[in-house]
Amino acid sequence: MTVHDGALPDGSPCWVECAYEEAHRGLHHAKDFYGRLFGWHIVDAPAEQGHYTICLKDDRPAAAITVAQDKNAPTVWTTYLASSDVDAAAQRVTAAGGTVLMGPQDVPGAGRAAFCADPSGGTFGIWQAGDFTGYGRSGEAGAIAAHTLLTRDLDGAKKFYAQVFGYRYVNETEFGVRVDLPEGSIPCNIHAASQLPDDVNASWLPHFGVADRDSSAQMAEELDGYILMSFETPAGREAIAQAKHGELFGLLEVDDA
Repeated sequence: MTVHDGALPDGSPCWVECAYEEAHRGLHHAKDFYGRLFGWHIVDAPAEQGHYTICLKDDRPAAAITVAQDKNAPTVWTTYLASSDVDAAAQRVTAAGGTVLMGPQDVPGAGRAAFCADPSGGTFGIWQAGDFTGYGRSGEAGAIAAHTLLTRDLDGAKKFYAQVFGYRYVNETEFGVRVDLPEGSIPCNIHAASQLPDDVNASWLPHFGVADRDSSAQMAEELDGYILMSFETPAGREAIAQAKHGELFGLLEVDDA
């Protein structure tokens, strides 16, 4: 497990949020679901702050849930990648064949952000830390454990993220690669997801740490979630879950020691 007290290295996943269409029912269910599943303390945000609700693990930021600005957008977890210069990173996104969908723009009192898509349609945020640096803990139960980009175009994704964030890769196989990030980064992988339907874009999947995969999976189902699959990985025992409003996330069994 790791405690984060400052900005994470450039290219490292640094934050995750999920936006819901309904300001009351959607947010209410998400607060109950994730609060009980991960033991998060939910800090409610007022409407004038856009219902941006921070979820805490041991008083440190773990994730956020908020209200979607586009009612037609699907409910998904959005991964943010760290950058010390979001404007320059956004320019590299365009140069590498991606799209800047929003920003870069200041988030008052927090930092600066952009929202982008890679050439395969996988969306992600870029975060330049100000007063808010992102995750407070990682690699333990109730905190983020890893992020994985699921894509049908492994070679294209490797090239794009190398151009934008300077990614280098290790443990390369036909099924994917691990991103070789500096010590203290959140683990990050790119997976060749050949099973994705043709009409489904690439996507970033967050994996949250749990003490026991099977008991957490059972709890997720008791809270009206769904377990799509369970499997063993070199990183640990894992399950892919889907919450009531459709967002996907991973449960990764971790050793807190």
